[in-house]
Amino acid sequence: MKKIITLKLIIGIMILVSSCSEESLDLKPLDAISEVDVFNDVNLLQAYVDAGYASIPNNFSGNQRMGTDPLADLAYLKNNRGEGVPEYGQNTVDALNVETITKNAWTRNYFGIRHVNSYFSGTENSSISQNDLDPLTGQMLFLRAYFHFDLMSYYGGIPIITKRFKINEENFDVPRNSIEEVVDFIVSELDKAIPLLDENAPKARASKAAAMALKGRVLLYAASPLLNPSVDMSKWTAAAAANKAVMDLASYPMTEDYRSIFLSRPSIADEVIFTREYNLEVNQGTWSGANTMYWPNGYQGWHSVSPNQKFIDLFEMTNGETPYLPDGVTVNPASGYDPQNPYVNRDPRLSDIALYNGVMFKDRDVQYWIEYEDDGDGNPSDRTEVAGGLDTHLSPIYSWEPSLTNYAFRKFTDPTELPALSGAPTEEFTPDIKFRKTEFYLNYAETQIALGNEQAAREAINAVRARASVNMPPVTASGNDLIEAYRRERAIELSLEGHRFFDIRRWKIAGEVMGKPMYGIDVEKLSTGDIVYSYGTKIAEATELRTWDDRLYWLPIPDREVKASNNALEQNPGY
Repeated sequence: MKKIITLKLIIGIMILVSSCSEESLDLKPLDAISEVDVFNDVNLLQAYVDAGYASIPNNFSGNQRMGTDPLADLAYLKNNRGEGVPEYGQNTVDALNVETITKNAWTRNYFGIRHVNSYFSGTENSSISQNDLDPLTGQMLFLRAYFHFDLMSYYGGIPIITKRFKINEENFDVPRNSIEEVVDFIVSELDKAIPLLDENAPKARASKAAAMALKGRVLLYAASPLLNPSVDMSKWTAAAAANKAVMDLASYPMTEDYRSIFLSRPSIADEVIFTREYNLEVNQGTWSGANTMYWPNGYQGWHSVSPNQKFIDLFEMTNGETPYLPDGVTVNPASGYDPQNPYVNRDPRLSDIALYNGVMFKDRDVQYWIEYEDDGDGNPSDRTEVAGGLDTHLSPIYSWEPSLTNYAFRKFTDPTELPALSGAPTEEFTPDIKFRKTEFYLNYAETQIALGNEQAAREAINAVRARASVNMPPVTASGNDLIEAYRRERAIELSLEGHRFFDIRRWKIAGEVMGKPMYGIDVEKLSTGDIVYSYGTKIAEATELRTWDDRLYWLPIPDREVKASNNALEQNPGY
């Protein structure tokens, strides 16, 4: 049976099959597609598999938070946006509001798992040939592994679900599996998926490389201090092998031009392994998308998520020195850094990732400066403003959406398009990248540091820094300095890609970096036209009640799920 599969039909299939009882297998409605049809027609089954990808988290569409980075320490979300950030930052997380913080991770992932389990139940006696079934089965194994990993990343040990529950099930009281059991299950799923998956699948679909990449990330997490308190070195060895395998994939070379990785035109970058793609039919949404949420108000953006000064200070000078000494206050005398000329001779990725005062963007320079009644030292306290640049609260354009840090993000935005305005659909096609090659150089470097192979770690880090558009001096540090250099490199390179929130937790350093005030920069334009920068002004909204508690290393299981399980689900400590 040949059918044209539309988006509505795919959604219909997903809802129909996920909600059917076992008795419906014997029925074939005259006015709908039956479960029998779906699991015995390769075209319909392909549509069913495609629908499973909808449960993968979407960092762009309809989400002002734009992923998990604002939950961590380097990006600021305007507090009036909410999005679970105040609850996490102020340690008011509980079992009732947790799904706001995780973006419905428990519900979304278990819905996806149920969809996958329905596939395996429905295809047990399918008439579709094994050759046609194998790549579909491989994708479903990948998705089931992905959903369990996403859950584990938030909650730790979670129930492993591999069967489709029936409506008349005696009970749904399924306890949690241990973290070790969840990791073993995920790896087993991926090991079964890899030989079934295509090597050249579209980047928005699971491929052999995508399954290998997920395995590498899972094993890295499993070896990390939060999940590996006994410091079992065999876990680091396993993580090293898995990440080296991805690092060595010739089909996904690192892209030399950093900025182009996060654009989709003329095509998705070679190094991207797995991503959400957007097009005219499936775009980043209305009143949504990277351009709207990241850009300065002078470009009709909302500044919803902005870099803070701590993030900007991570970027080294082009001579490889950090701007500040480890105290974060004293200028590094070897760096050549000038706080009154702060963006000169910095790591080239700074202008690829962030927008700051004076940088050229689109058709003009970004303007975060304010003029005052009298010239001063840049500090705005108790002074009368008389004028402001196009990207401030004194701008005639979107004056109500200024940046509170006086920075904006450029990464993942498309300068050839406008933000989504007046509720009109956007045409922002920048991909929501889940796995890309460079991550696995850094993952491998982390495993080598843990295993004591510092030279191998430096070589992997330096391969990332040596790309043509970056061209930063090689890292030569060792010991704790190497760990810090690695973590700085990872924070910069993988910014906004969904890593920082999970990294600081799995490293168990959140107590050191969270619960502290956030800072921006103040920019004054003098009557002479000169610019003066002032540091040390706290972002008031972000500093109120900011705190940290070690219970936040794991998030609470939603209260309704604990109750529905008749308390078979043991709640995480502290909740």
